[in-house]
Formats: sequence, structure tokens, C-alpha cells
Amino acid sequence: MVTECHHRCGVRPVITCASGWAKAALHQEDLRGHEITGESSNMFRDSVLAGPVLRRGVTALAVAAAATMFVGTAATAEPAAVVGEVSADSIAAARAQAIGTTVTVVGTATTPSGVFESSFYDKGFGLQSGNSGIYISDPNNSGIALGDQVQVTGVLADQEGLLVVRPTAVEVIGTTTQISPARLPLNAIGEGSEGRLVTVSGIVSGPVVDDLPYGHKILVSGVDGNTVIFVNTQTGIDVDAIAVGRPITVTGFSGQYASTYEVLPRSEADVQQGFTGSLSFGS
Repeated sequence: MVTECHHRCGVRPVITCASGWAKAALHQEDLRGHEITGESSNMFRDSVLAGPVLRRGVTALAVAAAATMFVGTAATAEPAAVVGEVSADSIAAARAQAIGTTVTVVGTATTPSGVFESSFYDKGFGLQSGNSGIYISDPNNSGIALGDQVQVTGVLADQEGLLVVRPTAVEVIGTTTQISPARLPLNAIGEGSEGRLVTVSGIVSGPVVDDLPYGHKILVSGVDGNTVIFVNTQTGIDVDAIAVGRPITVTGFSGQYASTYEVLPRSEADVQQGFTGSLSFGS
């Protein structure tokens, strides 16, 4: 494992790091750094940190203004209308709405409450229905377990690039079969997979990068591209056995931090040494 220096800027809500790219946060406590230096810096910068910091064409100043609504005093504007009735494709419908829209979604929990707390600073959970998923940024521990069927009402927000629902109501309405992960090529991890439970395989192509207290970053590469695995401290996953040059298969929540798309495993069982399952991918 390599321990590297990470730039932690203290000026919020807009941060400009030494590398020259700005990071904007909606939460003052979201200080997880993604500047990487040392022997793996070029690989990470060239492969996974290129491109705009914020998605959906939102400028840093616009995000900073939005931060006042969510971090500071309560917004005075009237909330947008709820998106229709709750349906089987409520998550897909919600993902198509504008930031700030009030939505109601129903889905199956793919991550338990609080498993990503070390970097998300909440006790949230992932929900999925069909091929659409979303993260519920719950400040409270709602005790959500894998396979719970949950109905959530809340407001759509952009949290460091990740589309989330900030809930006003969370209700477990039943239990069902756990969601099976979608096996995807490495280069398919992006906006299209965000919020879903996925499985990827590849070769560990760089040393494990220490991003404590938030977690650890692992770059996985293959003929089908590369992606970052982010192991949250809260999961208790042992990264010491992960070695450069070894094959690895990881299941986890498809997420995003700033301009980097990531796969976030939930437990030790989600990280398997070697290739598992079929490695043939469809178009």
C-alpha cells in the first residue's frame, strides 16, 4: 500500500486545489480529497480525473449558490411539484427531473444504511428498480437492510456530482429478493450506470491509494478500459491483500465523486481476488 499526500483545502464552498481544478461541495463536511500525487498520479489524472469537475453543466458558482439553500438557511422558494404517482419506474422518472424537484421513488435497497458513511457523511442507502438506481442521502439511520422495499419522498440534489434524494419521508413497505448486480465492462461505469448495483473485473493497475479517513482508492484496468474502486472505511474491507498486477472482481454501488466515476463495494464479500463469472460482455 502506498500512502500519499492529499490536498485538503479549508476554504468552502468552492475549493481550488494545487492541481488547478476547482471542487465545489454542497456540504461543508464533504472534504474527501481526490488529488493524487506520487508514482500513480499520472495514471489517475490521465485515466480517471480528466474532464469537468461538475456534471449537468453546473458551474462552481451555481453550486455554491445552491449550497446556501441546503447547508445554510432554509430555502424560501416553493418546492417543485411531486413527479406523478409512484410507479414501477419511479426511479427512472425521478432521474430525468431537474435538481430541486420533489420526487417519490420506490425501489429495493442495494446498500444498507450508513455503509458509506466515512465518505458520504450520512447514513444513506442505495435504491434500485429495474435498471435504474439512486442514492438516498439520509441523515438519519433508517435501519434499511439489503432487500428491503422502500418508498422515499424527498428533493433531488447534486452531491459532488452524484444525483441523490434528500429525504423528507422514508418508509419500508416490504421485503423482496435482493437485486442482482449487472456485470459491466470497465468503460461502462459512468453516468449511465450511476445508482445501480454493478460488478466489474480487471487487473489492479496501481498501488492502493490511502485516502483516509474516508477510505482507499484502487485503479482497475483491462482491455475494456479502467475505473476506480473506492473502498469506504466504514465497510471494514481489508485492502492489504490487494496487490498490483493481480486480477480482481468487485461488486458495488456505481457512484461518482466530482469528475470521477467509482464502484463502491459494500462489504468484504464484494471484493474477490481473481476473475469470477463470465467475462464476455454484450454491446
